[in-house]
Amino acid sequence: MDRALAAFAGIAVVVVLMPGADTVLVLNASLRDGTRAGIVTATGVVCGPVLWGALAGLGVAVILGRNPLASGLIAAAGGIYLCHLAIRSFAAARASWRTAVDIDTAPPHPPRHRAAVTHFLTGLTTNVLNPKIGVFYLSVMPALFIGRPVTVWLGALLGLIHATVGIVFLTGVSVMSGLARRRLSRPHNRAFLESICGLCLLGFGVFALGQASAAVAGAAPAREQSVVFGLDDRQAQRGTHLDPQPGDARRT
Repeated sequence: MDRALAAFAGIAVVVVLMPGADTVLVLNASLRDGTRAGIVTATGVVCGPVLWGALAGLGVAVILGRNPLASGLIAAAGGIYLCHLAIRSFAAARASWRTAVDIDTAPPHPPRHRAAVTHFLTGLTTNVLNPKIGVFYLSVMPALFIGRPVTVWLGALLGLIHATVGIVFLTGVSVMSGLARRRLSRPHNRAFLESICGLCLLGFGVFALGQASAAVAGAAPAREQSVVFGLDDRQAQRGTHLDPQPGDARRT
């Protein structure tokens, strides 16, 4: 058990260190509203693995893995949400360019700060609307815990390990971004960073939408094929009932 948990912790480190939309969200929140906002966003992000781990233990991930249509719809919702966040970043960049009339007299901080609840929900929503995390737990749990029952508590424990690794990494990203924010607080610099973050979020959103459309498109032929096979089986069964037996021919 301990070896399996240690192996999962190593896998979680690799997964967390891979750049993704979560890292961009934390980076953007820290540069815009400070280190605290980045840490709150990171807290919302790491709550997602705990939830997905518990759902994997309940068997929800199995349903999503066997139902490409449902998984595709959730991924599409996540892609749309990421595109929405990208549009908001572009809008913030445009506002920063407009307020940068005089760089020397510009205020060092943005005039508006988002509430902590907004940052938390942004991080949580982005992570929850990613069904690939559930599929990840579904593929890893049986391989590491062979011959042991996969329960909701085991899934939540693995999610907690994943969340612990994630909060350490994302807190470091928040602190470093907060320190850089003091030097990049001028409107022109802030607008440039908002644009970069917006482009990254837009790229992740378009990629998620592409994956979702492929999953939905692949689900339709599979469903039609299963219907055709079902009809063929029914016709075969009816044919066996209608075919005359050798004994029946002798009787006639």
